[in-house]
Amino acid sequence: MSADTPVAFAPGDIIVASSDVDDSNVDLRNHAGPGRLLHMDADFGPRATLATGTDGLVIGVAVEPQSGVLYAADAQAYAIVAFEPSGEGPQLQDWLPRRRFGAILPDGRGGLLLGVHSRLGEPPDDEWGQQWLFHVDPTRRAVRALDVEIDGGMRGFHCVTHMAFEQDGHTLRYVSEGGRRVMRYDLASDRQLDDFLRLDDDDPRGTCGIATLADNGLLMATGKGCCRVDPSGTRVVDYEVPAAPGWSRVTLAADGEHFFLNNFFAGMVEDRRVEDGRVIRRHDIARKYSLCGLVEYPARP
Repeated sequence: MSADTPVAFAPGDIIVASSDVDDSNVDLRNHAGPGRLLHMDADFGPRATLATGTDGLVIGVAVEPQSGVLYAADAQAYAIVAFEPSGEGPQLQDWLPRRRFGAILPDGRGGLLLGVHSRLGEPPDDEWGQQWLFHVDPTRRAVRALDVEIDGGMRGFHCVTHMAFEQDGHTLRYVSEGGRRVMRYDLASDRQLDDFLRLDDDDPRGTCGIATLADNGLLMATGKGCCRVDPSGTRVVDYEVPAAPGWSRVTLAADGEHFFLNNFFAGMVEDRRVEDGRVIRRHDIARKYSLCGLVEYPARP
């Protein structure tokens, strides 16, 4: 795979965040390397490597469906970069607030939601203050902070680390990684809603990556596995997943019938069936402690 020649994205291509970290000497408190995205075809065959021009840890990736632009967030570098549908880039989005953005979610209308990954690092000193979720319009370069609750996650410093819309397109579900709550915020009325789910204090699961299903239920990575939650948020069913830490992200496939489950520690992607969690295939990116966000490039409208 080459980072020199742009390769256009095609529907069904898979792009994953995999910074070029040293996985032989891991210190998660100072975990960084040259930012990169692995661009693969639908069968995980290599197509290109995209250098983000940052040094840190690329976490979130997303495609804005109207423009076809691919966005990537490097939380440690305080940077969001963009790649055109042709694969050309990166373009630093230097008009955004300086935050440790990690989660990116298109709003379906040309805008993006950007979640602050953690409260660590430089304290914000700007007009937005202590805010952890931003709604932005890349075309107009407009920025709006949303006043949302967070639960701090497992270690107390995580903010808005994973997001997914409910089927109505304006109710946001979001979590603080490793926490207890799947929180909700209504973008239409700009108000916090009751939580979708709260895990008991003694529940071994944690709230990690989430994806909304067609019935408005939820897929959720739990750190040590993956589960499916019914639309009421009351019935939680665990899929059979290898007993190992690091299961941190889920991405629903375009067909809605299968999903991708990422293990950050192992560098493993599993393609699984939604119905019963059955593994369809596995792919090893050959880099541990690097695999973060994944996006399946959509068909353009």
